[in-house]
Amino acid sequence: MSSSDKGLSFNHIIIFIINFTEVLGFSIVIPVLPFLGLSLGLNQFEIGIIVAVFSFAQFFSSPVTGKLSDRYGRKPILIVSQISTFIGFVLLGFATAIWILVTARLIDGLFGSNMTVTQAYLSDITPPEDRTRIYGYSSAVFGGALIFGPVIGGLSSQISFSTPMFIAAGISLISIVLVIFILPESIPDRGTSKPLDLAEIVPYKHARKFFGIPRIRRILILYWIYNLGFILFITSFVLFLDLRYQVDGRMVGFYFGWLGILRVVMQAGMISPLINRLGEKLTLILGLISMMVSLLSFIVIINIWLIFIPMTFLAFGTGVCRPILISRLSQVADQKETGTLMGVSNSLGSIAQFTMPLLGGAILLLLPALVLPIASAFLFLILTLLITSLKASKPMEVRSDKQPSIAG
Repeated sequence: MSSSDKGLSFNHIIIFIINFTEVLGFSIVIPVLPFLGLSLGLNQFEIGIIVAVFSFAQFFSSPVTGKLSDRYGRKPILIVSQISTFIGFVLLGFATAIWILVTARLIDGLFGSNMTVTQAYLSDITPPEDRTRIYGYSSAVFGGALIFGPVIGGLSSQISFSTPMFIAAGISLISIVLVIFILPESIPDRGTSKPLDLAEIVPYKHARKFFGIPRIRRILILYWIYNLGFILFITSFVLFLDLRYQVDGRMVGFYFGWLGILRVVMQAGMISPLINRLGEKLTLILGLISMMVSLLSFIVIINIWLIFIPMTFLAFGTGVCRPILISRLSQVADQKETGTLMGVSNSLGSIAQFTMPLLGGAILLLLPALVLPIASAFLFLILTLLITSLKASKPMEVRSDKQPSIAG
């Protein structure tokens, strides 16, 4: 697999377009789903359960999806996962009862692990030395979709809560077409004739293997703590805004749209210069500090228009931290195991994603709303202290091409 060192290949552009349409559809739902739950009579903790159902399913499906994509190729697994996402969106559009809502999230969660495969695809076609830059572009694409998706979702929710869901389903269809007819396979030499051993895709087995290797364990733990802090806040953010500021879906859409604009602008012009000047470790710490500032700002902000200020700091922090951590993760294993490692990483992320919404919902139901951003900031403080305490080389240590594969 190859990639130009000086620019993006055609395959990079196609996967970015696919990511854009996928995230666009998902982000349309972001400002609407909590309000849909409230309209069905659910409280904050029960809505946290709905969010957790999706992530609980992802916990089991992500490593399976990653391993299947290593064995049978990225393209067929992407097609299956995107079709399930489409079905999930359609069901959300018809969700007039809680059981339909739960079914929709289960279907998308069990079979819709798109990010696992697209991350592995980018690793397939990108040299190790270019991956921080490419994952930075990928994160910028994510931010670009967040410019339009939440705004579309927030505005269309003024018509009905079903309207954004059907729009998301239509956009998901575009992504399916792109994968089927345009996206080439990134690992054509895969061995499809060998029977799949189901024991190979048990998350615990691969997690135990990867955690037994120090260079991989360090990155997995750092990325997991990052996910804990970010997911605790972001999955309950809409409910937090509803409780503290009484905003509607339209205003929530504007907040996320602003977040997307800033992510694109900052990643396009700031990440590479910062890394070149400060190095990845200091840039990562700077991003974490920015996120803590963002979260703690909600203690003093009482006007809904001033919320755009902490969203600015949040955009910088997430735009810096996530691509650096994913890039480091992608470089510590051999290419043939990248999909499996990304699947394990996403399963660890799913632990955060099905526990943190429950914790966030419980906080908002039982405690003052401000406890939520303070708790998230505390987790980022722990992560910052861990990174600072490590030797400069250790968090950024990568696999040498001369090292043996961890498969054996």
